[in-house]
Amino acid sequence: MSEERAPVPRLGQEPRGTYLRNTWYVAGWASDLGTQPQQRTFLEEPVALFRDAAGVAQAITGRCPHRFAPLGHGTVVDGALMCPYHGLRFSGAGVCVHNPHPGGQLPDANLQVYPLVERHALLWIWMGDAAKADASLIPDFSWLSDPKWEAVRGVTVAEGHYELYSDNILDLSHANFVHPALVASAFTEGERKFWQNGSSVFAEYIRLNDHLSVGISAVMGTEGRRQDFYGLVQWHAPAVLYFDFRAGDPGTPREECTLLPSLHAFTPETPDTTHYFWATARDYKLGDAEFTAAMRGALEFAFEQEDMPIIRDSHRLMRGADFWDLRPVILGGDGGGVRARRMLQRLIDREREASAAA
Repeated sequence: MSEERAPVPRLGQEPRGTYLRNTWYVAGWASDLGTQPQQRTFLEEPVALFRDAAGVAQAITGRCPHRFAPLGHGTVVDGALMCPYHGLRFSGAGVCVHNPHPGGQLPDANLQVYPLVERHALLWIWMGDAAKADASLIPDFSWLSDPKWEAVRGVTVAEGHYELYSDNILDLSHANFVHPALVASAFTEGERKFWQNGSSVFAEYIRLNDHLSVGISAVMGTEGRRQDFYGLVQWHAPAVLYFDFRAGDPGTPREECTLLPSLHAFTPETPDTTHYFWATARDYKLGDAEFTAAMRGALEFAFEQEDMPIIRDSHRLMRGADFWDLRPVILGGDGGGVRARRMLQRLIDREREASAAA
């Protein structure tokens, strides 16, 4: 599902939200950025994405310095991004390189440039200090571009704070109540463990010799058969998650079980809206278009028609209040989400302290 709109930037106002900036966020699927530029809002900042003459993806401020038009709604001419309002052109370095008006004098305007890296079929953007951008810190999702895996994927703009979406993936017990096709005792009765390692948080679910959900059994071809189930979620700050889902006949070594790897990446648009990028892959039935379409439809429905509405409604009922100020009840499945929230706050606090000391 493609994105079709970006909100009007809050010109002249401080961001309402608090964000980790010196980190990598997912900005889009690389193949979705073609000859047509894109106007996006990340962390409340307008950003224009486009490809230059060499096909390299670029990200610059999405607001023209002349009359503040959205540059991402323009076109690319000779490798430069042309404003749709008065035709000024800007390079990937954020410099005006063409003025079509009488005299042709180039305005002294340097737009902010955001480091942008194309990796693992995704575009990764750095919204903080460009000098600190380190591409080696991008999480490994190489399976997304590995031909031995066939992935179904999607992207949408979801209503709700991005941390609520991370909570949702880290706590799989919600599946029994939100997703009728995914009901399974593995999510509520299985063994659970939560821990952190460095700046990553992990949530693990194990259930041996039991039936999988109807939906997952259909995808894995295990209808009516008991399986050993292993689910491991890894949260990368600030909100990129990997879900390692494995199942096999009872007694099968974990590493030999059938794997369905998933990506769930949440990039804040505003405090109230989130860019949601997702993908799930398989290494069987490759090239089976009918199976792929059914798999995509089921996952898209689960994420966008079941997860998103309940998170949207929860966000609305919070009415802008801080999560902890509402004194949430903590259940046994919240170990991952609580750790992730606390880790993210520590990282944001450290970043602010370092900035204040500079």
